[in-house]
Amino acid sequence: MKKFAKRLLVMLTAVVLATAGTVPAKAAQRGLATKEDTKADKPSINGVCGILMDAKTGKILYAKNIDKKSYPASITKILTTLVALENNDDLYSTVKFSSYAVNSIEPGSTHIGIKAGEEIPLIDVLYGIMLESANEACNGVAEHTSGSIKKFAALMNKKAKEIGCKGSHFMNPNGLHNDKHYVTARDMALITKAALQNPMFRKIACSSHYFMSGTNKEKKGRELWNHHKMVKQTMFLYKGVEGGKTGYTTRAGGTLVTFAKRGNTELISVILRGNGYELYRDTIKLFDYGFKNYKSVAPFSGLNCDLAQTQENPVTQMACRIAPYQLPLGGNLSDFSVLLTKDQSPSNLQVYTENNKIYASYDGEDLGSTPISY
Repeated sequence: MKKFAKRLLVMLTAVVLATAGTVPAKAAQRGLATKEDTKADKPSINGVCGILMDAKTGKILYAKNIDKKSYPASITKILTTLVALENNDDLYSTVKFSSYAVNSIEPGSTHIGIKAGEEIPLIDVLYGIMLESANEACNGVAEHTSGSIKKFAALMNKKAKEIGCKGSHFMNPNGLHNDKHYVTARDMALITKAALQNPMFRKIACSSHYFMSGTNKEKKGRELWNHHKMVKQTMFLYKGVEGGKTGYTTRAGGTLVTFAKRGNTELISVILRGNGYELYRDTIKLFDYGFKNYKSVAPFSGLNCDLAQTQENPVTQMACRIAPYQLPLGGNLSDFSVLLTKDQSPSNLQVYTENNKIYASYDGEDLGSTPISY
């Protein structure tokens, strides 16, 4: 009990300093952690680029060519869906497909047979994008959201910049090849991290199938199935996998984004320039590495603000000043957690707030951050 109290005191003292306006000097230039802090053997992956990231704080657990620019193909649609969700107040508004939206996609590219003049609720179109990777659906959502594909691409680039992406640029909502349309593995993980903070995105991306109701052009409706083989639980069944997005073009090769959760630990895997089933084998290697070598620590768990206030303890009282803040998806501070290696002691963990975010560091090394709101 004394050991826990000492550990809590260290963590909450950091909160006191931050709340009082005293934060580490490098906070003004804060970025996400890149130091790989475990001595465990790193997995060898087939993909040219790969990253494993903590979905809550952005801590990087594994990195291979994470800042190398690559073509993303259809994993672009993660950002497309997020931008559409954030820029449309009514998810049941009607998307009316133009002839250009339907007929401008490359011959032979993935689609669900939407017809010019077809009217479909936006929510159904978003399922078509994330599950069936429908390219014409992306065009329709872009026109519906901002009036044109070009204007929607501008929204995508604006959002990517807000998220913190520094090595990516988007020219269209579907990921069909364009020399000026590229991403990095680091940026793609950051985009996915941001998307997972949106409850509707999470609901869509974690669905294995969905039925699109009948429309004015397709009376029978459409049955939609997720292309991600780990979400469909095929031969690549993996405990904890929630959702993700597949991608492929001749120039991009195979691309794959996956997120998985075990207990309080949620990880994001991104593989770029991969091949076929090796994409899934690489993903499994990264998840095995992450779940085996890291542990989740919740520094605010068990904090009793009512008890702290009655005891008039200045340290815990100061921590309780930020206790009402909310985390993404409506969680509270007791849900906040960070990843440490299995041999790291929580007593060296520091947690503090700045610029509407909770930051965490360990022995002076940034672990990442999570946005908060009141």
